[in-house]
Amino acid sequence: MIMKFWIAYLLNLAVAVVGVLNQEVTLLFRNESDEYISIHWVNPRTQATALIKGDIKPNLTFTFNSFLTHQFEVWQLPDPDSGLCGGEEKVNGQSCKINYFQVTESPDQGFIIKKGIEIETVKPTNDKTNLLLDDIDLRIVEDPMHILTQCKERATKLFQNIDGDEKMMQKINDELHDCITVGLAPQIKASKDEVDFERTLRLEASNIAENFTCVNVGLESSPDVATEEWTSSQDNVTRTVHKKLDRPASRIHVVENFASLSECEAMEIEAEKDLHIASTADGKGGTKISLGRKAMQAGISPLFTAEGDPLDGNLIATLSGRVYEYVNHVLDMNISHHGQEPLMSIQYSGRGKHDIEPDRYTPHCDGRCTGENHVYGGRMATTVIYCTIPDKGGSTNFQNSNVHVKANAGSAVFFSYIDPTTNETDNGLTQHSGCPVYEGEKKIITQWVRYGVDTATPHSAFNTLTVLRSEDGE
Repeated sequence: MIMKFWIAYLLNLAVAVVGVLNQEVTLLFRNESDEYISIHWVNPRTQATALIKGDIKPNLTFTFNSFLTHQFEVWQLPDPDSGLCGGEEKVNGQSCKINYFQVTESPDQGFIIKKGIEIETVKPTNDKTNLLLDDIDLRIVEDPMHILTQCKERATKLFQNIDGDEKMMQKINDELHDCITVGLAPQIKASKDEVDFERTLRLEASNIAENFTCVNVGLESSPDVATEEWTSSQDNVTRTVHKKLDRPASRIHVVENFASLSECEAMEIEAEKDLHIASTADGKGGTKISLGRKAMQAGISPLFTAEGDPLDGNLIATLSGRVYEYVNHVLDMNISHHGQEPLMSIQYSGRGKHDIEPDRYTPHCDGRCTGENHVYGGRMATTVIYCTIPDKGGSTNFQNSNVHVKANAGSAVFFSYIDPTTNETDNGLTQHSGCPVYEGEKKIITQWVRYGVDTATPHSAFNTLTVLRSEDGE
């Protein structure tokens, strides 16, 4: 009889223990580290791990269900951009850290993942510790605007009922920030990653298409996104402007009949005195000869009076003044000729389509074009004036913006790479090339326009990295 009692007792105890061990627990997590992580369940018999949730982004809040005594590992994942863990290549011989936690409380338990994959165990409370997030399900944040709307509605309602309690107002304000961060940050990061990925694909595709586009010598100019008339106050002539791209920091315009035949001839005659092999920036502040830019060039300084008018009606200065007039018409930045680079006469010669090293200018940016802020004194716009058109080749191609320009004699291609309201530069859309010249001659006049130069600090005060020569040791 006693034996039966103890057997029954042990059986009931076993059932109770199993019942406790099988008790379901809701686990709540917040990844407060700057790391991407994953969570893996540890099999208690084999110690093998199984992935429960992967690719957990920084600042992400999520939940899943488990049972008491279950054990898990938290793995630090390489950053998708740098490929590093925690900004370090190796930690104690391992590329990424691993930590673990165990489910010890029910019916719910909270964990905060901190820097270095440190894990803090917290007990979720039922009191209103966060007035805005209590009723919002953050298990899956798929619609950030929905979360934002809920946060705003709760904050507005609470503000209406606190009756001037400054402490409570501050609490609601702080928690509104947290609420918006939880709702928007993961989605913003995911969206940025997607944009970066799509941009990489587009750049790779445009790079492949560059040669095909330039080889097609019969390809006409890309269609306009807008067309307008511009009247110069200098000569009172109205010219048609074909806008091929018109974004705040990236504009490409083609202006018809920008230069007269006599203005082009005046530049060509002056350039004959100093034609030499064209050079490019060497990436160290100086210049070098490169097959990437194969042409002849000569810089011509326009002659102006002290008042800024063309000296004795000088045709080259008249043409230069028209450039700055159009730059100010588009950008309204009060740019003048003072301290600017000279006009550059550039000449390309065609030697047949089978020339293995034709005259050309391979894809490049005239100024900064990676989206950062403009550097004072640097280039921010370019005007290329076509004087002589080759029989075949020689078009201007903006590969990343899908803009191709086959200009007419006398037309000008204007492009700017700065947002005049923010000073942010173009992000690659004005990268361009001068397609190979196969037959005939291509003679152009280029004016690079700088922002931040004047008579006291002219363009020559800077090296090709836009660093003042007085500060770079030269």
